Parts: sequence; C-alpha cells; structure tokens
Amino acid sequence: MTKHTRGNLAILLFLISSLLVLVTVIFMSFIIDSVSDFLKDNLESRLLATSYAAASLVSAEELAQLNEPADMEKPLFADIRARLIDFGEETGVLFVYYMREGEGGAQFIVDNDQTENQDDLASPVIETEPGLAIAFGGRAATAGLGNYSEGYAGLLSAFAPIFDAEGRVVAAAGVDIEDEHVVTARSAATVMRILLLTSTAFVIISGLFSLRLYQKKEIDLQKRLKQQELMSELSRSFISVAEPSDMVNNALRLTGEFLGVTRVWLSAPTGAAPESCLWAGGGAAAPPGPELSARVNGAFPLTQTGEEHVPILHCDDVSLELAFADMDAFGVKSFVWAPLYAAGVFRGVLSVEENLTTRRWTGSDLQLIGLVGSVIAGAAARDLIDQERLKAVERARSASQAKGDFLANMSHEMRTPMNAIIGMTTIAENTADAGKKDYCLKKIESASTHLLGIINDILDMSKIEANKFDLSPVEFVFEDMLRKVINVVNFRVSEKEQELTVRIDENIPSALVGDDQRLAQVVANLLGNAVKFTPEHGLLRLSARLTGMEDEWCDIEMSVSDTGIGIAPEQQSRLFTSFEQADSGTARRFGGTGLGLAISRRIVEMMGGRIWVESEPEKGSVFTFTVRLLRGQPAAPDTTAAIPLNLSDLRALAVDDTPEALEYFTEMASRLGFACDTADGGRQALELVARNGCYDICFIDKNMPGMDGIELSRRIRETCGDKSVIVMVSGSDRDILSDEAAACIDKFLPKPLFPSGILDCLHECFAFDRASAPPPDDVTTETFAGCRILLAEDVEINREIVTALLEPALLEIDCAENGLEAVAMFSAAPELYDMIFMDVQMPEMDGYEATRLIRASGLPRADTIPIVAMTANVFREDVEKCLAAGMNGHVGKPIDLSDVFIHLRRYLPRT
Repeated sequence: MTKHTRGNLAILLFLISSLLVLVTVIFMSFIIDSVSDFLKDNLESRLLATSYAAASLVSAEELAQLNEPADMEKPLFADIRARLIDFGEETGVLFVYYMREGEGGAQFIVDNDQTENQDDLASPVIETEPGLAIAFGGRAATAGLGNYSEGYAGLLSAFAPIFDAEGRVVAAAGVDIEDEHVVTARSAATVMRILLLTSTAFVIISGLFSLRLYQKKEIDLQKRLKQQELMSELSRSFISVAEPSDMVNNALRLTGEFLGVTRVWLSAPTGAAPESCLWAGGGAAAPPGPELSARVNGAFPLTQTGEEHVPILHCDDVSLELAFADMDAFGVKSFVWAPLYAAGVFRGVLSVEENLTTRRWTGSDLQLIGLVGSVIAGAAARDLIDQERLKAVERARSASQAKGDFLANMSHEMRTPMNAIIGMTTIAENTADAGKKDYCLKKIESASTHLLGIINDILDMSKIEANKFDLSPVEFVFEDMLRKVINVVNFRVSEKEQELTVRIDENIPSALVGDDQRLAQVVANLLGNAVKFTPEHGLLRLSARLTGMEDEWCDIEMSVSDTGIGIAPEQQSRLFTSFEQADSGTARRFGGTGLGLAISRRIVEMMGGRIWVESEPEKGSVFTFTVRLLRGQPAAPDTTAAIPLNLSDLRALAVDDTPEALEYFTEMASRLGFACDTADGGRQALELVARNGCYDICFIDKNMPGMDGIELSRRIRETCGDKSVIVMVSGSDRDILSDEAAACIDKFLPKPLFPSGILDCLHECFAFDRASAPPPDDVTTETFAGCRILLAEDVEINREIVTALLEPALLEIDCAENGLEAVAMFSAAPELYDMIFMDVQMPEMDGYEATRLIRASGLPRADTIPIVAMTANVFREDVEKCLAAGMNGHVGKPIDLSDVFIHLRRYLPRT
C-alpha cells in the first residue's frame, strides 16, 4: 500500500468516526431534553398534589367566617394559620396560603409566613395571575417556569380550588416552592448539549486540520530532506581541495538543478568586472552583462555593521513591482537576490532567476538560496579569517613586546632614582661638610619624589587595566586646583628658565564639582611633559575656557602648549596607548614612564571628555582635553568678582618682555575697570613714567633683557619715591634678592599670575595696611603640647620618621610594634591617649582587627577616641575598608606632613 493510499484511507476512517460521534451526540442531546422535561413534569405533579392537600385542611364554612381584617382576632384565624405552618413544615414547601376572589383582583386570607412579610386579610388586593384564575374557575393549575407573579420571581406555584357544600368555588389554596433545582437542571442540560455539540465540532475540525498539516508536513519533510542532501553535497564540495571558482560553479549548478530555474549566477563586488560564475539551465539564458551586475549590486549596502542582517530580495513578477520594472529589459521575469558578506564587507550577490516565465518563490526556496549564499560567503571569508588570525597573532606578539619593553623601561626608570638615593646617602654618610649633607638630602628628596611618581603611575595603570579606576567627586575651587599644580611644576620651570603663562576664562565658575585630584593629575602630566620636552628659555602656556553650559553642567576645554621638540605623526598615534611610548628605548634623552598620557586619557574619558594632540617636530606641541563638570556652590565669594574698591582712578603700569603677559594685564585691567599702560622693557617703562608721571602701582617682571626688573624698580623708586607701589613678578623666591634690591620692592608675585593673585595684591596694597596682613600658614608653627598619641607601627624606621616629623608639634608619642600591643596599651590606660595613628599591615594583629577590638572593648573613650589609619594602602577600597573597621580617617604613605596636621587640627586642641 502506497503512502498516498494510506493517507486517503486515514481520511475516510476519520470522516466515518466523526459522523458516528456526531449522531451519538445528537441522540444524547434528545435524551438530556427528555430527562429535563420529565423532571419538570414530575415536580409539577407533586406540586399539584400538595396544593390539593392544602385545600383539604380547611372547610368553606371556616373560611366564610374570615372576611374582614378584624376577623384576624378570632381564634379560628390563629388555628388555621397553625395548620398551614405545620403543613409547610411537613411537606417542605416554602409558602402555603388561602386566597379568594376580591374586588379588582385576589385577596389573601391567611398564609404560613411567620415573618413581618406575611400575607393576610390586611394585605392589599393583588393582580390575579393565570394559574390562580384557573383555580378560581374550579380546576387546579401550576405556574410554569418563567410565569412568575410580580414580586415572586424564582417561585414555582400550584393552586387548587376550595368548594362549598353546593359545589361553588369559595377560595383557592396555593403552595410555592423555589424553582432553583428545576432551573439548574434545565440550565445544566442546555450547557451539556451545547458543550457536546461544540466539542464534537472542535474534534472534527481539529482532526481535519491535523490531517492537512500532516500532509503538508510530509511534503515539506520530503523537500527538506532533498535540501539537506543538496547542502551536504555543497558542504563536501567546499571542503575539498578544488579551485574556488570550480567549487562556486558546482554550487550554482546544484542549486539551479534542484530549483529548476533558468539561470543562477554570482555577481562581482561593486566596481569590479563580473566573475565567470554562471549556471544556465533550459532555455536561452545569456550571460549577465556588467550593467545587470551593477544593477544587482546596487541594491545592497557595501558594509554590514554590527549584528545588522541584510535580507535577501525577491520578486515573483517584475512587471507587477515598480521598483524592479527595469529588470524586464535584462530579460529577467522573476528573481531572488541573496547578498554575500564576508567580515562585514560586501562580496557580491547570488542571483537565481527565471528568464522565460514568472515564478512564485516559496519560503523553502528563499531559505535554500539564503543557505547557499551563506556557504559561498563563508568560503569567501575563509581567506579573510586566516589573514585576521595572522594579524591577531602579530598584534599579540607586538603587545607582548611592548609590555616587555615597558618593564625594561620601568626597571631603568626605577633604578635611576634608586641609584641616586643610595649614592647620595653614601656620600652624606662619608662627609662632615654640613652644606654637602644638605645638598645630598635635597637630591635624595628629589629622587624619592620622582620614584614615588613612577610608582603612582604604575599603580594607576594597574587599576585602569583591572577596571578599578574610580573618580571621587568633591566641590573644589577651579583656580586653587590650578594653583596647586603650578606650585608643583614651577620649580622645574624656574630651573630651565622657561616662561609659563596661565589664561583662565572668566566665564568658568569659580567652584566646580568633580575629582579635583584626578583633574590636577592630568594638568600636571601635561605641564610636566611640556617642561621636560621644552628646552631652556622656552615658552609654556596653560589655558582654560568654557565651551558650553547645559543646565548645571559645564564643558571646559584646557590646553597646554609648548615650544619644545614636537612629536612626529607616527609617534602621535601611540601616545595615549597603555604600555606604548613615543620613544621606548632606555637610552632615550628624556626619562619618564610613558604612562602619564594613557592615565590622563582614561581620567578625561571618565569625566565625559576627550584628549588629543597637535604637534610638528621641532615646532612644539599643543595637548588639549575637554571635561564635563557640575557647577558648584562656593561658600566664599568668588575672588575673581569685582572687589569693593574704587579702581576707576587707579593707574597701573605693567612691564614685561613677553607680549602675552602684557595682553593678560590689559585684559585684567579692563575686567576690573582701571587703566593699565604696558611696556615691553625697562627703557620704555621709564619713558612712560617720565611722560605720564608716577603710577599708583607697577607690576614689573624680574627677568628682562637689557634692564632687568630690579634695576627698573630702583630707578622708578628714585623718581617716584613711595608714590608708586612696586610689585616684582618672578618665578623665583624673594629670598634670593639682596637687601638693597628688596628695599625697592613692596610686593612680590610669583609667576604665572592668577586673577586672584592680582586681586589679593590690590586688596593688600589699597584696602588695608600691608604690615597687618596675616603671616602665611605654616604647619611647623602649630603645637599640641599636653596631648599624647599612640602610634601603632611595626617598622622601626617608620616610627622614627613619624616621631621626628611631629617633634616640633610638642606631642607626647608612645609606640606599639603591632596591633596586639596597641590594644593592650590602650586597654591599660584608655584615658591617657588623645589620638591613635594605626598602621594596617602589622604582625600578630593587623590594624583592622585592633581597631575593631578597641571599639568593642567598652572601655572609656573606646567609642570616641580618634583612630586614623597611617598606611601605604591608598586605593579607594582600602580607605573604605579602614572606615568600615571603625577608623576616623586615612593618611597615606609616604607620609605628607600636611595631611597629618589636618587630622591633628581636627581632633586635638592647639596650643
């Protein structure tokens, strides 16, 4: 028996079974209706019998005595009611009552209702319902389902006549029961009938649909098996050692023969000549020309980005679709185009065509053509993948080499300051000359600072590589942040006699919210590089401007320019890459880790900005970066605002050989509203003084060619005496001036100049007596006599350093060598100590555990004594761990004395 015969037999058997089920269901429906009617008729018969029984409980003569509401006081009325109550309880009916015909309707006589709703002679006349009317006519009757009296819905009623001795109807007895059971039974029967018919129809329809799906699935399965055989053959052909063109042509042939189409061909990428990959079936199908190839290729994008899927295109009849109407000119009636992409790049189109007639392409056809296109594209991508693999291997080798070079450079960079530290220590030990010792100590300090910078760069880079580099936003004063950076690099600027100028856009808010330390790190890196790679007497410039503001967000652009050696274009591409340097040889002219720019790029990107460089060899460089910061709310007035002085009559003179410095003075004077003349040298300045008279204040650069600032100050003082306030502007300390030179100068301003510095100078010169100005803050002048601290530190030299540094503060210091000893010393005398400095990593017991034990000891002051971590663990998570253990603060190692004094001021009383 064939599959076709078996399929037809299955359909016939299913139809016969469905017919039998349908007949059975209809027959069961009739049975259900019969049973329902039988139940109803049986109930009505029982109800009629009950009404007759109720009629026999009373005589016509008794009812004749009950006519008026007053008759309800007769004992007979109560007796008849008692009979009805007993009857209702015995028979289980809901209501039993007597009624007679009244004027305009029916009048209740008495019922068995024992509630306030009872019906009796006092009740109003009601409308005579049909069943009751029949009873008044002399025959018993029932009220069927739905024939309810007004106000008595849901009750089944039966009525029986009551005759007198002469056979006349004098009243009727009525009984009521709830129709709940009958209605429920009939509703259930109706629902059952509907469910049977619906279920039967659903089963028959589902069966027919299943048979249809089975037949369709059988057909699809056969076709899919053939497609799988085709794909297997294609796959085998593409993993063979045959030529690529032969493999592609074989794939086109197999596809065309399977689909039975006119032509299958492969176009070339856009702009290339058509490839000779063509299969033509029956009919006169000419090879496609370059115009057709260009038309097909133009339907698809040249690149495939991300996970974007470029769908295949198909048309059943080109004459019916306007977008493809031009294909008829190429002899194409119907087609499917499958684009081929390898590594996201367009490689051509697999075109399957009908040239003689139209064709309706099925989903199976489109799937097959798409799969064939994928196989061909995969073969085309094989060479690309091999090439990418070789490139990846080369990149990995280069990265490994870069890290190896980086480690070699780090070894060189760290050994250089270490060599200086060890060498200068040896020299200092072997000399008795105090001046030579001081010289060695300064070199050791410089080398130590340099070594610490290298270590910090490496740690920052390691955090970036581990994706643990975080920002800590705080509110800060923008100009103060820049001033601190300048103070760090200014010494090196002075050493190389370079000129550094700073320009700050007045529109930048004075207070901002962001990570000021990380921002300062970027500026310091760029300035440090500018100083390093700029020769002596070079020019450096730091500028900051507001480029935009949205809500409370400020977009700030900062740039550092120099006149240094510049950077070649091929080196610029590696500047901001981890473990890459523009010059990675250890014998290069300039030192440094090369990590500063990579770290700076990461910081800038985390602040919502970017960083770039513009440079030419031997023409200097300009490093620019942008950041996005929130506007802050400064507690103190903005120092760049107009000061409460009347400056309109102020006459100032600015003397500097740098045009940019003079331009800056002119801008500041215009902003503050006073007149300022400028001179580019001493001779021109003296001419201005001779022509215009003495100025109220003179800002004079110290280092100028020809006549320096000191000589110019002396000559102005000889001319003007005390009429002019002379302010010396220089990057050097005032201490280097001789007593004679210092006598000519009233104020000293360090370069580069900041707006707040100029304003402070004007305040001091014209707002109050300069002699009353407070002395500069010096932590070494603060003392805390009478206070005792406990220092927990396991390294002896660290204990000596802290003790020596804090000696001028007049503190009493007790030392513990580990956490266990620190807990014991505090427990022995908790009232003795005012503060505890706690190292974290110690033997026996670390600082975390010691702090927790002290806090939980319950001793006096255990909860309140300040405990500050003093440790080399300086990462953000380390600080948070210290605070979580119960410590009040954190001081990093190497120890910065100013940080220590911040905590001392916070927790100890000063003397």
